[in-house]
Amino acid sequence: MATPLKISEAASIAIHALILLSEKEDNPVSNARIAQAFNVSANHSSKVMQRLLKEGFVTAVRGPSGGYTLARSPESVTLLEIYQAIDGKPSSSGCLFGRGVHCSLKTCLFHELLSDTDRLIEKHLGSVTLQSFKKRNIKLEVE
Repeated sequence: MATPLKISEAASIAIHALILLSEKEDNPVSNARIAQAFNVSANHSSKVMQRLLKEGFVTAVRGPSGGYTLARSPESVTLLEIYQAIDGKPSSSGCLFGRGVHCSLKTCLFHELLSDTDRLIEKHLGSVTLQSFKKRNIKLEVE
């Protein structure tokens, strides 16, 4: 069965990394520490961070104690913006059977439900900011 929202590993890394950077405020966090914190390869993390840099979410600080810092205030960055920067517009596959499998019905029984779900997910992601996580005090730890 298809899921209402597919979040790529890259989008998940991006969201988690920006939450981490919002907690660290102006203290740079290296790519190696980000990769370690989320148990992903440094190469994959680096590609995601470069994309976030290009999109204006982070700034890069050079030098031995360098890394990435958040370029915008946590209250101005929504999960929807981050998701869209990596994965594009959120949407379901449009069919609970998934891609490549088609039922014989002319009208999808779940079309309205899936459309409503897409709108609800987009609304939710657009209303949650990085600041929301700071208020929850979830504390993503990096050694």
